[in-house]
Amino acid sequence: MSGWDIDAPVVGGVMTTVGGYVQGDDGSGGLVGKITTFSTNVETASTQAASGPITTALGEFVEEYAGKLENMVLKSASAVQGCTQATTAYLEGNLEMAATAQENAGKIPQ
Repeated sequence: MSGWDIDAPVVGGVMTTVGGYVQGDDGSGGLVGKITTFSTNVETASTQAASGPITTALGEFVEEYAGKLENMVLKSASAVQGCTQATTAYLEGNLEMAATAQENAGKIPQ
């Protein structure tokens, strides 16, 4: 860890940009917002199609991909949070905490 050389303002800029893509400016936009509206949009599409086969296909699509999409968002948020925590710990001189945060970045809490 003593070989770390972090440019905190650059990391902060990247985390702000990526965080915006993941959560938007208010925590409910970005990918988080898309996941939130996903099921509503699929239900609307199913209703508008008014077709048994299309409704079945959409249901199977949601069953297959909804969990994967949610995990993608959770993993992205965890990566941003872990990177931010690691950088903060590094700047505070706590390299052990920085290493732990780096190790946990991208893990989805159970």
